[in-house]
Amino acid sequence: MDTVLDMIVSFAATGKTLGLWRDMSGGEADRLLGGETGLLSPGEQTAEGPTGFKDGSLEVWVSSEGRVELVGFDADTDGRFRVPAFGRATTGRPSGPFPWEMVTARLEARGCTWMFESILTFDDQRSIRTKAGVSLGFHAPESSLDAPGQAWLLASAYRSFPEPLAWTDSGDAS
Repeated sequence: MDTVLDMIVSFAATGKTLGLWRDMSGGEADRLLGGETGLLSPGEQTAEGPTGFKDGSLEVWVSSEGRVELVGFDADTDGRFRVPAFGRATTGRPSGPFPWEMVTARLEARGCTWMFESILTFDDQRSIRTKAGVSLGFHAPESSLDAPGQAWLLASAYRSFPEPLAWTDSGDAS
């Protein structure tokens, strides 16, 4: 993949990124990430709750049962996405911020269907969910709260729910 945005769009379309997916074993995720992440397999987990790992903008959380329960990307406070260290050779440099129009156009070009996710949409945040079950969160830049009409910027892309939401004709996820 050429850019961080390509990586995120591919993730949004497939629900998988860099060989990682929701519900894989924590031990397998640990191996893919180079080891010593603290993400362990069932029976190896010692924490009473989820265990997390972050590398660049990539974030992976494993349940106390040893399964990946969340995988995704978070932008830095400057709106840029950082490439994970283990993936730098193939994914390009950090980049962003990515406005709504650019992200949704790339999703459309990829053939990735999405709908508004009303449960995660608020005054300063809007969210969409792809058919693959990935939620993309956009926030309004600080300046746009006083000056509506400015571009919404991609803040995160996560796959954490067990099943994609039901699709409705209204365009809202239910």
